[in-house]
Amino acid sequence: MSTCCWCTPGGSSTIDVLKRYASSTGSSEFQTADEDLCYCLECVAEYHRARDEVPFLHEVLWELETLRLVSHFEKSMKAEA
Repeated sequence: MSTCCWCTPGGSSTIDVLKRYASSTGSSEFQTADEDLCYCLECVAEYHRARDEVPFLHEVLWELETLRLVSHFEKSMKAEA
């Protein structure tokens, strides 16, 4: 059984995960966290709740979100081709 990076911890633990995620830009450590955001609706909800608690990270998180979504769309388009 696998657990999600975002929806499993909950509360302040999710905020801690978010802070580590934002500080590890380009790291493969959080590849699973990115996948959780693509496939788990509860993770998306927890991510956004935690993001609202750390407004000083919004700019960094915006960049990470954009990169993650572009990468996901590119993979989806390649799979369809």
